Amino acid sequence: MPKITFDQLIPIYRGTAFNATRTGGRIRIGDHAVLETLKFISEDEDAFSDSGIRIVDDPGKLILENEIEIEIDAPRLGLGVLARDVDGIIAAPAYRIAAPQRYYLIEERFAYNDAAVPEGVRRYQFAVRLVKALSEAAAFVDPHQAEATFLGTGRLRIPIIYETADLAPVVPALVEELETFVFAKIHQDQKLAILSSTVIDMCKSQPEPTRFRFLLTHLRDLVARTQDGYKLFASEFSYEKIRGKTEEAISDYTGKIHKTFHDIQNQVMGVPVATVIVATQFKAAAACGIEFWANLAISIGATLFVMLLTVAIYNQLMTLRSIEDDLVSQEGKLAKDYASIADTFLLSYAKLKKRVRTHRWVLLAIIIVSWLGVILTWYIYSRLTVPAILCCLPTQ
Repeated sequence: MPKITFDQLIPIYRGTAFNATRTGGRIRIGDHAVLETLKFISEDEDAFSDSGIRIVDDPGKLILENEIEIEIDAPRLGLGVLARDVDGIIAAPAYRIAAPQRYYLIEERFAYNDAAVPEGVRRYQFAVRLVKALSEAAAFVDPHQAEATFLGTGRLRIPIIYETADLAPVVPALVEELETFVFAKIHQDQKLAILSSTVIDMCKSQPEPTRFRFLLTHLRDLVARTQDGYKLFASEFSYEKIRGKTEEAISDYTGKIHKTFHDIQNQVMGVPVATVIVATQFKAAAACGIEFWANLAISIGATLFVMLLTVAIYNQLMTLRSIEDDLVSQEGKLAKDYASIADTFLLSYAKLKKRVRTHRWVLLAIIIVSWLGVILTWYIYSRLTVPAILCCLPTQ
């Protein structure tokens, strides 16, 4: 017997006119899906237990377009969460750290997979994202107690306690800015240590139960102080160290660019040889003799050679594209992280990108010339070879 799912319960929640106590109400059975789900709950003990829904009226009233009385309790936790509003969700400590996978809010008439997100739910989602970013810098996070412990210049516990009324100061752009700071790979360990120290410095004088609310109201200050701390850290890198790393990267990219041509050098060098063969080996063929088959073999061989060369060059063009994208990314990071001295090294990246473009045009020119050669080969074949291919094939 299949189990009932939370997605089957959502249409029942949507269609119910809840009473004042939010423990049930009346529902009009508007479609067959709702009717089948209510029958399933009425007839199956497991579905009744899992759904938390009890049909008050006579089961005989389970008819399309009928209106019946039902009682609605919380479903089995493994199915999903039914709550009056966002505060009903975050009453559970674990859901202040991570939103439940499936949930329905009665007041907002909002399900977890709805496209249109109410403002209150959107702020809750950003609050969860903020907690996740802060958790990266925490030494330990207890999801059951909703508590994060930070270690740095000291040890600090921050209970993740908040209500929807506390989320008004949350600016989505600031949360996204902090996420970008935390999850960027460059100097990630140092960034997390700086964030941890900043959280400790800002919250150590606050009463423990109000520390997270303090961070919510001072989020802009948290982001600014964290970024200032990182800028101070970045400025401590010596010019020589940055130059050494940049020169090493330039050398590595130069080798990769050179390799894109070196890997297909033998195939490219075969183009002149193939041209000489085609130009000298064609013979006039007036009948289906050895000259005919030799001309055909030369033409097909030249075509196959150029097709394989095209595949090889296409692969190298994709490699060049990847190298160019990486160069642009590294160039952007250099300009962002070391703005004061970036101009000294950006010229080298510009030269590398110019070299990538030059290699790309050379490879494209080789492809074009090679296919022009194929066209010329078949033209010469058509002029020197009189019989048609089908005429020379063996017949029974």
